[in-house]
Amino acid sequence: MRDALAQVKHTMGHDAVILHTRTFVRKGWLGLRRREIVEITAGKGINVGPRTNRRPVNQAPTPRELQGPAAYLKQANAAPLPPPHQGQALMNSPAASNAIMLGISSEMEKLKSTIATLATEIRQHRTIAVPEEMSEYFLELTEAQVEEDLAAEIVKAAFKQLRPEHLSHPDFVRQKLCEQIEKMLPTSGPIRRTKARGPHVIALIGPTGVGKTTTIAKLAANLILGERHRVGLITIDTYRIAAIDQLKRYADIIGAQLKVVASPPELRLAVEEMADCEFVLIDTAGRSPKDTLKLNELKSFLAAAQVDETHLVMSSTASQECMELAMERFAAVGHTKIIFTKLDEAADVGVVLNVMRKTGKSLSYVTTGQDGPDDIEVGDGRKLARMVFKERTQVH
Repeated sequence: MRDALAQVKHTMGHDAVILHTRTFVRKGWLGLRRREIVEITAGKGINVGPRTNRRPVNQAPTPRELQGPAAYLKQANAAPLPPPHQGQALMNSPAASNAIMLGISSEMEKLKSTIATLATEIRQHRTIAVPEEMSEYFLELTEAQVEEDLAAEIVKAAFKQLRPEHLSHPDFVRQKLCEQIEKMLPTSGPIRRTKARGPHVIALIGPTGVGKTTTIAKLAANLILGERHRVGLITIDTYRIAAIDQLKRYADIIGAQLKVVASPPELRLAVEEMADCEFVLIDTAGRSPKDTLKLNELKSFLAAAQVDETHLVMSSTASQECMELAMERFAAVGHTKIIFTKLDEAADVGVVLNVMRKTGKSLSYVTTGQDGPDDIEVGDGRKLARMVFKERTQVH
């Protein structure tokens, strides 16, 4: 339509008057090569005064209507011709230039209405059936961001262990729910040496900004001050000078060795030089889960160090989508355990439960503040379960 109007304007000038427009489809041979045809009837120097009986828009003009300006003016009892600028205004009017857009807008509104209807139907069919007596607890779980399917599984499993008289004791019911949650949260316990000779090498990996450097300092403080082990620290995070300075201060305070390396061969040599340590903790630079090149580079570092265990560090304040992406992409690097940081800042810990359920990995530690070494704890499924219910029940 836009191209056709441009042709009229080019051929007849700005004072051309649009008499009629229509759009139709012309079929080619055997119905192939369908073409959309736009037809415009226009006149020049024509008065388009009001008429009481207007021809329908989709009806072509009659031969009489097209006899020419003189006959048309006589039939319509025309007034004086409009100035040229009025013809130009008609050419540029919304009715002419936006005809197609109006049709598209109408179709979009219909599409929105259809999508809204489908969404409502999906929500209705998505409703998950749980025992009526447990609906309140199901709602508590979903409000804590536990996925509906998982919440229903927890509620149904707990309900099987309850007798009718138990349902009048909410604390007892929540205790059974916590037991089910605990079963879904495998934990690995604290770090332990797995070999008689040489250092037990541990690496912390994860996205940027999750608190790896602070966490590794807390682990080192616990191993040195709490368990009296000889510990060496190595950082390959040469991108952030502040992180190196922070770890150096921690190492000086707790009496740990610290080495800074920039390549896999340097890392291998640094581990060998710490042969007298019982544990060697490696702090790695944050990597974007979407940066495949950097993840492969990280993998080569860990291979050079021959690490005994790798912990994926994730922030409890991140979205579930970000956590799942990190788990998926860092799986290529290799890890068997998970550390959740900033648990004290998380609005709801249901997301942690969702992620742990999907990954199948074990929870090693959680951090609950900025102070070390106190604000780090060994992963405890029962405690996390209580946090899901926001401490509404006393579970021992």
